[in-house]
Amino acid sequence: HSPPSIKSCYATYTHVLTQMMAHKAIKDENIGADAAAAMLAEYVQLRDKRVYSDDVDQDAITDEDDRMALNPIDLVKLKRDGRVKGRSCVDGRPQREHIPKEQCASPTIANNSLMLIMSVAAKERRKVATADVAGAYLHADMDDFVLVKFTGTALDLMCKVNPEYKKLIRIRNGKRVTYLRLAKALYGCLKSALLWYKLFKGTLEDMGFKLNKYDPCVANKKIKGKQFTIGWWVDDNAMTHDSDSVIDDVIADIESKFGKMTVTRGD
Repeated sequence: HSPPSIKSCYATYTHVLTQMMAHKAIKDENIGADAAAAMLAEYVQLRDKRVYSDDVDQDAITDEDDRMALNPIDLVKLKRDGRVKGRSCVDGRPQREHIPKEQCASPTIANNSLMLIMSVAAKERRKVATADVAGAYLHADMDDFVLVKFTGTALDLMCKVNPEYKKLIRIRNGKRVTYLRLAKALYGCLKSALLWYKLFKGTLEDMGFKLNKYDPCVANKKIKGKQFTIGWWVDDNAMTHDSDSVIDDVIADIESKFGKMTVTRGD
């Protein structure tokens, strides 16, 4: 057997700390280069999915705007196999001042509902599939005006993948800063989960599904004379039907809206 790689040993050694702040990881002598590449790839995805908009007047930002602006949180995750994954989100805590809990609470499937779905599938010998929507939140549009404040490493990464943003840089309190508007429901915002739920629920309803009146994360539709059931927990879906080909068709319809999903099959 060949000896394990340095990255693999490092990931095992730091298994308790599976996540690191990106600015620290990039400076780490063991994973620095991989961390920088991982975060750059994450920022490329943010650009390609148009998560941020530059339609902000940088010179009109007030002290109150600055105080309420959200800060990005960039994390690097160490996989057990040595791979390094970058993830960018925002710190949504300032939103608690003006967004009541009831306006941002999102439903999730009840444990009993999921157990019942699987029990019925077993009893009726239905086909079963699970499917994960990649980058789910980023498909949903942000419905509020949300400013995000970029400084330091985050600003450097944003300007590296969007060179035109360099002209937006200003000096505030002695630090380089740029403010961008959040256009998509990025993880960390209080309303992101609810915005994704509404988008996914609406998509299923447009496909002819009817919500279960007891669980808003379960929906049914009669297809080819048999009941198709789908239950979902945020971006993870469990689907059951008598026919694999029908499940294939529903998956294809969902993928036409949200892109390729990770699908696992079972009987």
